[in-house]
Amino acid sequence: MTDVFKPPPPLKTDAPAKPRPIAAAIPPTAGDTDSLAQQNSETAVDQTRADFRVVEFNRTILQHGKRVRWRKAMICPCLNDSTGQADLSCTDCDGSGFVYVDPLDIQALMFAFEKGTRLYEKFGLWASGEVAITAQAAYRLGYRDSLELYDDVMNFNELIKKGDRSTGKRRDLPPNTETARYRIVTVAKAVVRSGEGLGVLEQGYHFRVTDNGLIEWMPAGNKFVKDGDYVSLHYDFHPVWIVTSHPHAMRSDVVRADFNVETTAALPLQVSAQLDFIADANRRSPVTGP
Repeated sequence: MTDVFKPPPPLKTDAPAKPRPIAAAIPPTAGDTDSLAQQNSETAVDQTRADFRVVEFNRTILQHGKRVRWRKAMICPCLNDSTGQADLSCTDCDGSGFVYVDPLDIQALMFAFEKGTRLYEKFGLWASGEVAITAQAAYRLGYRDSLELYDDVMNFNELIKKGDRSTGKRRDLPPNTETARYRIVTVAKAVVRSGEGLGVLEQGYHFRVTDNGLIEWMPAGNKFVKDGDYVSLHYDFHPVWIVTSHPHAMRSDVVRADFNVETTAALPLQVSAQLDFIADANRRSPVTGP
């Protein structure tokens, strides 16, 4: 006969039985002051307080931030009543609709230079040259503001027309000079069409770059390049970003300052920006004036 399996006997212990968990307490109503006071004492919020340290974040910006020149964007009052658009012949904004004022040198963190591209691959779109910019709260970056990066250079290729004084700020250029879209740091190559094909212009012989980033023609250049000729420039410049998003509307936090007093502190601002020549592909003149 097979033995029948029997469960083990219950474990004997002198320990008291554990109490059953109690039901969750119902939150007090707005008028239940006694329960609310008891709840505040039990939660002990002061013991778990974690404040945002604005000073430490600002120190990080000053230690690792890029040096940029920030210009505020203002809508140009050159409205054309007939078209409702900016006046294309305006000498202040060069027909862009915006003027850039009050340049100020600041520091800012810049990261995420290229966002994820899978969305654009799926829908057939593409957006490049984007960057997230974080600045101290004192510098309230705004939509369409311009930021020119001093610590790096990019290369750019464009055509300039010798002697062009037809639009905008080109009318105010000094004699014998030309402006590119951006202030030029150095010219890598300059070519012009001649009777024998493409002629290469030499910096220091045909032209020089002024301290303001302009092209100034030298006697050999004036002889080789005629007014009205197009010159192809490949040059280095300090990249410029245009703010393409509105900053967070509420960037503040309640912190406990000295003397155990709570105060509202402004937090650093973050905006999205895009390279100027992508955000405004059709603009002829620079947002960074000479």
